[in-house]
Amino acid sequence: MYPLKMVPIYDKTIWGNDRLAQIRGVQDTHLGTSWEISIHPYGATKIANGPYANESLAKLVQLYPKEMLGDIKEEKMLRAAYLDAKDDLSIQVHPYEAYANTHDHDAGKTESWYVLEAKDGARLVAGTNVSDPSLIKQAIANEDMEKYLVYHPIKAGDFIHIPAGELHALGGGILAIEVGTNSNTTYRFYDYGRKDEHGQGRPLHLNKGFDVVDFHLQSKVIHNPIDEIKEGKRKILTNNDDYIVELIDVVDTEVIQLHHKFACLSVVANDAIVEANGVSVEAMYTDSFFIPAACECFEIKGNCRVILSYVA
Repeated sequence: MYPLKMVPIYDKTIWGNDRLAQIRGVQDTHLGTSWEISIHPYGATKIANGPYANESLAKLVQLYPKEMLGDIKEEKMLRAAYLDAKDDLSIQVHPYEAYANTHDHDAGKTESWYVLEAKDGARLVAGTNVSDPSLIKQAIANEDMEKYLVYHPIKAGDFIHIPAGELHALGGGILAIEVGTNSNTTYRFYDYGRKDEHGQGRPLHLNKGFDVVDFHLQSKVIHNPIDEIKEGKRKILTNNDDYIVELIDVVDTEVIQLHHKFACLSVVANDAIVEANGVSVEAMYTDSFFIPAACECFEIKGNCRVILSYVA
């Protein structure tokens, strides 16, 4: 096994920006979501390099579960995606495991965001300043829910963890990497009265949303956890029940031990080389990799910053 560079799958969205497309030289617009590492049926990403090029990650996991995942079960597989927002995303909530299993035949969705780039004045939503559901319902009906939202100013380098059940939304002018559980279930609470190109509003999912929302949840932003790349540093940004996310500043080289587990890697500043089992792969800014457990360890070479995600 070797470092598997992933081929992204792009989704056009009403709020999508063009920044990621510009970085990657993609000739398309409004690419709001880029599925990077995924075995989910909605967006099963493929391998870009080596003998497994053009094979889906999901197929490799099915064929070689021990080599790919190590001691981790398939249901604990992670998902990584970029969000490139020109405008605010809808106010939304994700379900916890049992509810998602029962109502949507999907996994629960917990996620974390690391911000690569942000315009001046960018912000995101995490939580509400009231906990009375009747107030929220009335505000949705009146299309003035903004007054109850908790806004956080955001800059490049910031990080936030969003558990299932928390109302949240990424704001416009932000490019972020999202790491989370293997799920694609979102319940839209509020969409600012926006219309699509056909003059239609996007559907809301209020019954399910109110079933799973916890208005007491208010996540905090970790602001600029590592200021600049001057020396090799590693910082755990979240260690939750589903996964761990580390921010690693690499100067010259960093060796990562896998401990019989897979890892997901995204390059969030500068460029690098990723190497394992004698295979070296170029890693450009925003590239994502799945590192199979069978690699045992891998090396990152260069002066760069990466997000490393894995299951405890």
